[in-house]
Amino acid sequence: PEKLPEAFHQEDSVLVYIPLSYMIGGYAVLVPRKMVQPLNMSLEEAMRFTLTAGVTGMARPVSEKGEKK
Repeated sequence: PEKLPEAFHQEDSVLVYIPLSYMIGGYAVLVPRKMVQPLNMSLEEAMRFTLTAGVTGMARPVSEKGEKK
């Protein structure tokens, strides 16, 4: 714990993972919370989007009649 950067202990920071291509690795960076916008997306949807580079698109909501909106 004493080797962590001082910014790591700030309550107004969040850790953001930025993946590299082909999911070989990535960067974990501390970002001020005010610079992060929460998404209405499940972890599963976020990982699917990341793994496919958004190529598969996001599922569209389905109406009560079973039609895609």
